[in-house]
Amino acid sequence: MNTDPWRVDVTDADIRVAKRAWIAARDSDATDAEVDRRYEDLRRLVSAQAQQIADDVRARTRTSAPAPEGD
Repeated sequence: MNTDPWRVDVTDADIRVAKRAWIAARDSDATDAEVDRRYEDLRRLVSAQAQQIADDVRARTRTSAPAPEGD
């Protein structure tokens, strides 16, 4: 379904890895800046995945919707 060569698909595994990295940084002696950076990475991945899901739903809806009737 993905025909855009520039699109990067974010997987559930990507989200899990980013979440684990954030939790590990949060629970370690990492600096606040490092914890914040890890959290921002996680937030951006979740946001990107939500956008790609929305794009996929819109694309499926477009292809399965009946053609509009003329006047």
